[in-house]
Amino acid sequence: MYYPYLRGRQFELLALRNFSEAFNGEPKVFPIIEPVRINRNSLKRAATTMTEKGIRYGIILNPEYGDCAGNFIDLSIEENFPDTNQWSPAFIIGKQSISQIASTIHNNGYQNVILILPKAVSVNEDDFAELITDSAIAKVITDPSRRKVARATRNKGIDLIELDDKFIAQPTNQAYTSIDEELFSEEFFYFREDNFAGFSDYTVLPNEFREGGTLPKVVVIHLTYQKTEDQIFIKHFCSDTNQEDRSNIQGKFSEAAYKAITFFDSIGYNSPALDNLRENLVNGTFPGLGVLKKISIHHHLDLVQKILSA
Repeated sequence: MYYPYLRGRQFELLALRNFSEAFNGEPKVFPIIEPVRINRNSLKRAATTMTEKGIRYGIILNPEYGDCAGNFIDLSIEENFPDTNQWSPAFIIGKQSISQIASTIHNNGYQNVILILPKAVSVNEDDFAELITDSAIAKVITDPSRRKVARATRNKGIDLIELDDKFIAQPTNQAYTSIDEELFSEEFFYFREDNFAGFSDYTVLPNEFREGGTLPKVVVIHLTYQKTEDQIFIKHFCSDTNQEDRSNIQGKFSEAAYKAITFFDSIGYNSPALDNLRENLVNGTFPGLGVLKKISIHHHLDLVQKILSA
């Protein structure tokens, strides 16, 4: 099972909606969403669509970024989230103490809880080992280097999920012009062999949380594909002209999109997200940087779903 970690911005939630709308079959994708906005209308719409398609998901109830950073949130009082049979409460082990998280789980009667332990977080692993004795804990998502955590988790019969930071962010879009493609992931092929119940990453986005931005000098579209049986690569389709200024963003998008569509046509692969990209290319429209990110995420989710379903 794939557990993509998404930060709950509008384009990420749109990617989940688009993926769910086009989805049929047995879900192999279990999104983990960290809400970063007080207004949760986009989250509710994505949740409704995922529920309709039988896709389970986790929502982080103590987000580290955005409008609610550092606080516990209670979704049970909101429409769309009264029944945790449809979704799993998730908690990041970090800013709050382990005892605070344990109390929140107990006081709200949460079940099927997911704990997330990022690599950068320092934690008393003995306290963590005690927390996972709670029968409410179902899954732990953590960096595989935490051997003590992994051992304690497996000894309790809890699903252990490997968390990796796969997208290599460059300081500027111009830097991608010299990087045609690079290895993105092998975990989809090896996670069972490595005794994990699933694998997790931040999809085709960097782990670092970034807000806003300006129009780029180079338009880049990041798209993944299965290069070999055990490897997913990511290609960086870059615009070519006027790389020293921010003019003609429509033309730059068309250059990058044409490269992307040409490549995937050449390998005989298509996806609903590529259809969206192709439509904008044919119509001569620039959908915006957020939509390009949405397309990249949707395409990646669809790719992993197909690979795991094969």
